[in-house]
Amino acid sequence: MRTLRPASICASVVCAVAAVAAVAVSRAADWTHPGMVVLLLAFAVAADRFEIRTRSGMFVSGSMPPFILAAVLFGPAPAAAVGAVAALSQWRKAWAFKLADLAAYLSFTLIAGLAARVGQVADPVHAWLWFMGMVAATYMLGSTVNFAMVAGFMRLLRGRSFSMNFATTWRPLLNSQLVHALGTAGLTYAYLRVGSAVIVFAGALAVTFSRLLRDLLEAERLRDEAQERNEELAATNERLRRAHFGAMRSLVRSIHLHDRMTARHSAAVARYARAIARAAGCSEDEQQLVHTAGLLHDVGKHILDDAILKGDTKLDDEQWQLVKRHPEEGARIVRLLEGQEAVAEIIHAHHERIDGRGYPRGLAGEEIPRLSRMISIADTYDVMTARDSYRDPVSSAEAVAELRRVSGAQLDGALVEIFVGEVLGHQDAAFAHGDDADFEAELAAGGEVAEAGEPEPELSAA
Repeated sequence: MRTLRPASICASVVCAVAAVAAVAVSRAADWTHPGMVVLLLAFAVAADRFEIRTRSGMFVSGSMPPFILAAVLFGPAPAAAVGAVAALSQWRKAWAFKLADLAAYLSFTLIAGLAARVGQVADPVHAWLWFMGMVAATYMLGSTVNFAMVAGFMRLLRGRSFSMNFATTWRPLLNSQLVHALGTAGLTYAYLRVGSAVIVFAGALAVTFSRLLRDLLEAERLRDEAQERNEELAATNERLRRAHFGAMRSLVRSIHLHDRMTARHSAAVARYARAIARAAGCSEDEQQLVHTAGLLHDVGKHILDDAILKGDTKLDDEQWQLVKRHPEEGARIVRLLEGQEAVAEIIHAHHERIDGRGYPRGLAGEEIPRLSRMISIADTYDVMTARDSYRDPVSSAEAVAELRRVSGAQLDGALVEIFVGEVLGHQDAAFAHGDDADFEAELAAGGEVAEAGEPEPELSAA
C-alpha cells in the first residue's frame, strides 16, 4: 500500500476542496427538482454498469450525459452530488481506487456546473444556438477534465506517463465524445421546451452510449491484442529462424574445424548458388534457401575419413559407396532441424544428374529440384577452380568449357548458361578461398542473431 499513499493523500485533498467549493456555490434554487436529480443519478449509475477497462488501465463508461445534464439544468452542487454518489456506488473497487474516482467525479462535475453557470443565457429557448453550443462545450470541458484527472492519478499510482495515459484513452474516444456532446446539448434544449419527460431520453442516451462505447473499446482491445499476438508470433518465428541458423552455422563450423578446405568450398558453393538463383529470377526466399543448402551441402561428409577426403588415389568400391551416401546422410542431419525439410531435400539431390546416372536415388531431369541443380553447377565449378582444392585448379575458362561439355547430361544446360553468362565475372560472386574472412562473411550472410504487464489500477472515466 506504500505506493498508493501519495495518490490517496492527493485524492483526499481534492475531494475536500471540491466538497467545500460545492457547498460554497450551492443555491437554494438548485435543489427545487430533487426528483430529477435522483433520476439523473440513477441513469449515471446504470451507465456505469457497462464500463470497460481500457489498455491504459482506466475504466470508461457512458455516464457523462447525466452528469452534464445535472450541471447545466440544476447547477454545480447537484452535479457534484450526482458525481459523488455515482463514484461511491462502485462497491467492487478497493478504497484507494474509489477515492481517486470520487476526486475526479466531484471535480469535473463541479467545474462543468460552474462553466455552465457562467455561460448561461437569460432566454435559452430563443438563444438556442448559443445555449446548445454552451452545453456541448461544457460536456467537452467536463470530459477532458475527467480523463486528465484519472490519468494524473494513474501517474501517481503506477508511475506511467501522464501524456501516454491521457492520449491512449482520450484520443480514440474524441469523435464519439463530440457526437454525444451534441446529443446532450439537444436533450438539454428539449428538456427546456418539452419538460421532464425528455430526461427519459437522457437515460436512454447514457445507457446506449455506454453499450456502444463498451463495444467500441472491446473491439479496439481485441484488435490490439491480436496485433500483439501477431507481433509475438513473428518475434518467436524470428527467434526460431535465427536459432536454426545458429545451429546450421555450428554444423558448418564443425566441418571447418575438421577440414578447412571443405568448409570454404561449402561457403563458395553457397555464394555461387545464390548468384545463380538471383540471375534465374528466383524469389528472395528461394535465394536464401539455396544459400543455406550450399553451406550445408557437404555436411554429410562427416562419415568419410581423411583417407577419402584428402587422399589423391583412386577410390575402391567400398570407399565409393561410402562417398555416395554423403548426400543422404547430410539430408538426414539437416532434417533434425525443425523447419529445414526443404533445405534437406536440396542437399539430398545435389549429386543427381540430368541423365539419371547420379546418386543416391538416380533422379533425372525435372525430378531433380531446380535449386539442387544450381548447387550441382556451383559445386562442380568450385571443385575445378578452387586454389585450396586437393587437386590442381584449372582456369575459369577451362572450367567453363567442362561445364558446357557435361551440360545436358550431368548438369542443367539452361542454368549452366545463366551461370556462365550472368554470374561469372561479377565481383560479388567471386570467392577468395585462401581467406578465412571471406568464409566468415559468407557464413554470416544467412542473418544476424538479435534479441528478440503489469496490472493497472481500476480507475474510472465517465
